[in-house]
Amino acid sequence: MRICTPHCGVAPETTSGGETYERELLTRLGRAGVAIDIILARGKPHPEAVPNWTVHRFAIGRGLRWYVAPLLIPRAIRRVKESVGVDLLRVHSLRYIGPGALWARARYGIAAPIVAHHHHLDPGPLNALIEKRVIQACDHVITVSEFSRRQLASELGVRIDHVSVIHNGVDERFRPAPRNPALARRLDLGAGPVALFLGGLKVRKNLPFLLDVWKELVTQVPAATLLVAGAGPLESSLRLRARRLGIDARVRFTGRVAEDEKPEIYNLADVFVSPSSLEGFGFSVAEAMSSGLPVVVPRQGALPELVGDGPGSIICAPDSVSEFVKALLVFFASRERCAVGGSANRARVDVAFRWDRAVSAVRRVYEHVIQRWQLGERALAVGLAEQLGRERP
Repeated sequence: MRICTPHCGVAPETTSGGETYERELLTRLGRAGVAIDIILARGKPHPEAVPNWTVHRFAIGRGLRWYVAPLLIPRAIRRVKESVGVDLLRVHSLRYIGPGALWARARYGIAAPIVAHHHHLDPGPLNALIEKRVIQACDHVITVSEFSRRQLASELGVRIDHVSVIHNGVDERFRPAPRNPALARRLDLGAGPVALFLGGLKVRKNLPFLLDVWKELVTQVPAATLLVAGAGPLESSLRLRARRLGIDARVRFTGRVAEDEKPEIYNLADVFVSPSSLEGFGFSVAEAMSSGLPVVVPRQGALPELVGDGPGSIICAPDSVSEFVKALLVFFASRERCAVGGSANRARVDVAFRWDRAVSAVRRVYEHVIQRWQLGERALAVGLAEQLGRERP
């Protein structure tokens, strides 16, 4: 099996959950023996020495723009097809890669099926013009949650009988471990309880709301610290908001966190909190669960699906400061509840959200799609999605 995947990025260091997914999934598929031809812009970084990867380059020196990509992708795919062959065209972004992959197949007669991967739909007027048409034209689509599958039907009105749900994986390096005292001192966390947010500091993460929550919480637990780990365009405004709310002494901003530092960051905390307004899966929440932390999340997007209803999670109304405060106080008040909940969360990740499971399921989809294509049956049977559904816990 040889997969051609034109790409926006698979960088070793990124704040994007989508790019993390691509890097981790493609690396593991390569290690599993799948030949992968990745097409990247010149200068775009990628993990080195991954087995079975071949990196090709677009004739541009920077990342793709969605409105430029259709002019570059078809010819790049044709070069790969003529040099090494293609069994399957892989679309990691409906908007950035989808149109170019579809045009390449039509224009150059590339005899290969197209499988798209999808995370979630951000609001926007172009969804009905681009994403909808790509979903309808692809031979199969893989989403990372039941939420994102439903969202395709509810917001685009497309059929979803060719859409399978394969949840993301979480790396085993995210595991419970003793707090690093030197790191805790460097971040001036003190002896009180710590709530952690880790992720990109961008609008859909809803962090101004979290600061409002924290303003209320510290009136009841003055020694508590909110650790905001990550970087992004809102960092300066969030720091300013914390000062204006008078809680800057109880909030720590770490700035960018390197990939190899993340496990230690999770193990600084007593509880993980995400107020995000939209997640197709929720990598940081899953990593926190794998690290043995209880979690507090809003009742929206894929987060309720991810965390379940066990003792390690509390799901709150998205706009309720009081519900978030009460949930955090539940975990702050009981180390036993934190320990039991954290253990339950890690067990849930072990059962449902490890990479070996995800890679195996994705590979089966690819093999099935290729087989059906080669048999001349381009319309996939609904049975594939049903089969994967039966295998999910």
